[in-house]
Amino acid sequence: MKIPVAWLAWVVAVALVATLLWLALLWRPARQVELHTWDLLARASARDWPAVAEMMAADYRDEWGQTREGAVDTARTLFSNFFILHIRPLEPWKIAVGAEGAESSATIGVFGTGTAVAEMVMEEVRSVSEPTVFRWRKSGRWPWDWELSGAGNGALAGRYPR
Repeated sequence: MKIPVAWLAWVVAVALVATLLWLALLWRPARQVELHTWDLLARASARDWPAVAEMMAADYRDEWGQTREGAVDTARTLFSNFFILHIRPLEPWKIAVGAEGAESSATIGVFGTGTAVAEMVMEEVRSVSEPTVFRWRKSGRWPWDWELSGAGNGALAGRYPR
């Protein structure tokens, strides 16, 4: 049985259109910000601090006044008290994209086992009902070029000195 060349052309055309539609959906700014936020939490859960720092902008500032290096050092210190660590959102991400960048927000949960300091960290995070906001900005011309420019949580802002 011979397959007509016209059929092959249609199959290739349909596959090409389907691939282009999939890429268009994948590369939407909101989807990229959501994927980057998931990746950030996965890297932090794995305690891969160089990879976390790589996702952050050189001029990163959070609401506690920390720079990229300070935020990574603080996270490294706090999360070194965990034997097992999982950081994840407790609700679906809320993504807002604007002209200046994008924000992803959700209430975050920290789970695991560790020392007494780890228990205190989990309890402190558990006591917060406000969502944590991650601020992202476009860092290049490609759809996947996003960097973390800041983060914050209004409920924790007044609890810690700057």
